[in-house]
Amino acid sequence: MGHYTNLTLSEVQDILNIYSLGEVEEIKPLSYGISNSNFKVLVVKNSQSKPFLLKISNDKNKNELNGEQEILHVLQKVGFPLSISPLKTLEQNTIFSYKVYIGAIYPFVEGITPKPESETCYQIGKALGKLHSLKKESFSKYKIRKHQTIGFELPFISNFIHKEDCPSQFKEYFWDIFPKGIDSLINEPFEEGIMHGDLYYDNTLFKDKNLITLLDFEQAGLGPLILDLGISISGTSLSNGEISPSLVEKFIEGYEKE
Repeated sequence: MGHYTNLTLSEVQDILNIYSLGEVEEIKPLSYGISNSNFKVLVVKNSQSKPFLLKISNDKNKNELNGEQEILHVLQKVGFPLSISPLKTLEQNTIFSYKVYIGAIYPFVEGITPKPESETCYQIGKALGKLHSLKKESFSKYKIRKHQTIGFELPFISNFIHKEDCPSQFKEYFWDIFPKGIDSLINEPFEEGIMHGDLYYDNTLFKDKNLITLLDFEQAGLGPLILDLGISISGTSLSNGEISPSLVEKFIEGYEKE
């Protein structure tokens, strides 16, 4: 996980020059990330060393990658404290293009991925609640993509369940949970806001047992907040591969705190 691209020091230096960040001293592949290659890059400028996160997208096009960075910049502008904005190139772009690669560079944040337990569930729920509490008037003037353009929402699922290539186990779970289907829910006026779209343990960093930042807003966009809540609960409130009611309770407790 997390390292699918091999870069030489010379290639990394070429990328750094797009930003005029300094001279590359060291590059270290990182293990986190499923659809990206991530590197910790140590850069020297004016006799000072500074780490950066170099992220190369392995499955996104320029529009998709730009959409993610635009959301991160909006979150910075509205004062959301748990996200990291990308650096801008010398030409003021949020992503870089180099050879066959596209990607972004971020300030490097030291932290660890937490273990599934009550306190971490509580803090992740609280972080999602903080994101969902952003007032629409604070971000309505910015151009933010719709979640449905990069994620799976109710109309897609409603159609997918009837297709031949839909896995039988998925169909079994679906009809067990929704014996009458979900068509009646498609036009429900669920509250919308900025979704993370993929918030679970691997997309968080903790330090001294405190959540310090959320990562990978690749699935982020404007969409139904209740869907984001379900996605996050299903990815965090697990014990031995099964949903844990006690962890769900802690997640919701943190969420409602915000």
